[in-house]
Amino acid sequence: MKASKILTTSLLLAMCVPAISAQSLPDAPKPKPDRRVFWAGVSLLAASQTADAISTQSLQNRGGWENTPEFGRHPSPGRLAAVNTLFFAGQTALFHKTESSPRWYVRWGGRAYIGLVIADHIQLAACNSKINPSSPQVHNCHEILPF
Repeated sequence: MKASKILTTSLLLAMCVPAISAQSLPDAPKPKPDRRVFWAGVSLLAASQTADAISTQSLQNRGGWENTPEFGRHPSPGRLAAVNTLFFAGQTALFHKTESSPRWYVRWGGRAYIGLVIADHIQLAACNSKINPSSPQVHNCHEILPF
């Protein structure tokens, strides 16, 4: 009986030791995100997304329409701004998360993604500016990214 109590007590202490010692170890230092890269990416994303929204609104004023289902066929300026703000907030949060990662491939993956999104908005803004809705030829602007 006494041996089983000693065995049980020693097993309980053995299970508690890693938890106690883990609390005393310092956390590994996390790399700080490169603020210049983050702010440059966010600024370029905001500028390109704004240019895309302005060119979309201008196209609608000339009689065109929006192809993206998230916005609807003829979104109001408020809806265009609200949906773009939601996308911007989500992409900025994701970019900040990837920039805070200690793994280089996660950081560069986030940078590549933001770069593609920026290029996509620039391409869509340029395409929207070239469309003449009154011409008989059908013009559609397509996104670079499928998602």
